[in-house]
Amino acid sequence: MAPLKLKLRLNPLFRELRWQRLRSVAAELAPYLGPVRRDLTIALICSMGGALMVIARPWPLKMVFDYALTPEHRVKWVFPFRLLKGYGASGIVAISCALLFLITLLWGVFIYSQRYFVSTAGQQVTFDLRRRLFRHLQRLSLSFHRQHQVGDLLLRATGDTNMLRDMLVDATLILLSEFLVLIAMVGVMLYMDWQLTLISLAILPLLAVAVFHITAELRLAVRKQRKKEGHMAASFGEMLQAVAVIQVFGRESYEEERFSDSNRRTLRQARRTVRLEANLERVAEILIAIGTAAVLWFGVRRVLAGVLTAGDLIVFTSYMTGTYRPLRRIAFVSARLSKAMVCAERVLSVLRIEDRVHVHHEAHPAPRLAGQVSFKNVSFAYQPGQPVLRDVSFTVRPGQTVALVGPNGAGKSTLCALLPRLYDPAAGRIKIDAERITHYTLDSLREQIGMVLQQPLLFAGTIRDNIAYGKPDATAAEIEAAAHAADAGDFILGLRKGFDTVVGERGETLSGGQRQKIAIARAMIKDPALLILDEPTAALDATSAAQLNATLDRLSHRKTTFRVAHRLAEIRHADMIVVLQDGCVAQRGTHESLMRAGGWYRDVFLLQAGDQVSESAAATGPLCLAGAV
Repeated sequence: MAPLKLKLRLNPLFRELRWQRLRSVAAELAPYLGPVRRDLTIALICSMGGALMVIARPWPLKMVFDYALTPEHRVKWVFPFRLLKGYGASGIVAISCALLFLITLLWGVFIYSQRYFVSTAGQQVTFDLRRRLFRHLQRLSLSFHRQHQVGDLLLRATGDTNMLRDMLVDATLILLSEFLVLIAMVGVMLYMDWQLTLISLAILPLLAVAVFHITAELRLAVRKQRKKEGHMAASFGEMLQAVAVIQVFGRESYEEERFSDSNRRTLRQARRTVRLEANLERVAEILIAIGTAAVLWFGVRRVLAGVLTAGDLIVFTSYMTGTYRPLRRIAFVSARLSKAMVCAERVLSVLRIEDRVHVHHEAHPAPRLAGQVSFKNVSFAYQPGQPVLRDVSFTVRPGQTVALVGPNGAGKSTLCALLPRLYDPAAGRIKIDAERITHYTLDSLREQIGMVLQQPLLFAGTIRDNIAYGKPDATAAEIEAAAHAADAGDFILGLRKGFDTVVGERGETLSGGQRQKIAIARAMIKDPALLILDEPTAALDATSAAQLNATLDRLSHRKTTFRVAHRLAEIRHADMIVVLQDGCVAQRGTHESLMRAGGWYRDVFLLQAGDQVSESAAATGPLCLAGAV
């Protein structure tokens, strides 16, 4: 008994929370209905017209039964008998058929118009919502994207927005139009026979309880189903991105089993959702059948008693069927509404997130930057209590090249990401030209920063489009000049279509060195004041790395350059070398001063130099022996 009492106490609380959540979601979605208000108004007017035609549809049949087939002295209803008197049975039948055809024709026009405007409004709402979601996701900080799976975000932006459209437009308008039909029919039925009407409506409380109870369970089931589908989509996306690794290690069977397990869990949850939907439909049909049987039983008795005519019973039965049809559709739409509610919550939960780089209210466009950069007591952490950078301070003069070195996880790439404000530091200040970077607008700041990553990402499209991505309004001459400056012009012109060659997704049709050169051209075409090179040669062989280093040395001339490197020989000529260890600046200086001081830099440099000597000896040893022979 105690658990039952607890459940009874908690149920009102849960219902209140559900209604609060529904009101909150409706309030957040209301602005999206503003641009489609005209279409929705027209659709509502058409719904009312369709409802009137549904109300009028049984009356031609009543005219036939009561005025054409029944003797005149037994006619009960005066209207519209006076209008039809004198036409005879055949004339009344002809008029009834014409009216029935006209009513059906008008109903078809109203329903077609309603569905057209509803569909148009729904597509517009989906378009606006998806566009805002896309814009919002682009502007969220990288911290958000590091914590969320790509597949799940894709599902929210595609499948969830489509299902949400059902709630915003389809379900809302269907419920409204069906309620209009229901109210109008009940009004006419009460006028005809209030006792029979009360009998037909006796199932309403039971139907309402069933719909409320089952839709609550359905909403929870759909929420679990969409979550599992998000995990499945993430697994699928991860497979597509890592298909080369999967094939190299021969793990196709393992990945297939892993995906099958996720797919199987999704299937089980989907079956539960389907069972709940089918159960709702079954309960509704049973209750409606009970109501129909009760009306027929008592209706025939009242006709035999002379209280109603046969035509009255036909109209009443038609209205009763028409009344139950809205109830049936309302029950069905309630299930769809529960699904759409969950999808709305998933989409809105992303739109509510404000994890983005804060723009100062007095931010102004950055002028042409000279390139003096200073870090003052900068700290940063991806997770609270786990700092990646701690109290970092140093200054770079305009045109200098500063190298960031240190063991893996020391915070080198994170430090570079703070400059274009991909993240904001948790503490400390970063200034460019003595102005805090938070005082510049994001676009004007990032416009003057060029960045080349370790793994260059190219977009599916032409080489020309990929280079122009750094400067959308670049001319053909500027694109070609940037390519030649990055030493990419020769290999591009050697391709069959030159700059119009289409590269595959992520540039997979090009070699690593070719992709990196195009990425450099993309960064340099906007003539940035600051250049960030995050291990640009890490994935290249020695020959390609040497060629790329020569290109980078030339392009970074007179530009403030930050370069992350693990091959210390590549940065020995940097103006300043900053050694990061455990997120702190452990050493700072030139190559010569750091070699004299000893420590991590000297030890690693000598170790790498020894490895290079050993590799050179191993490579030349067989040739020396052959010469001796």
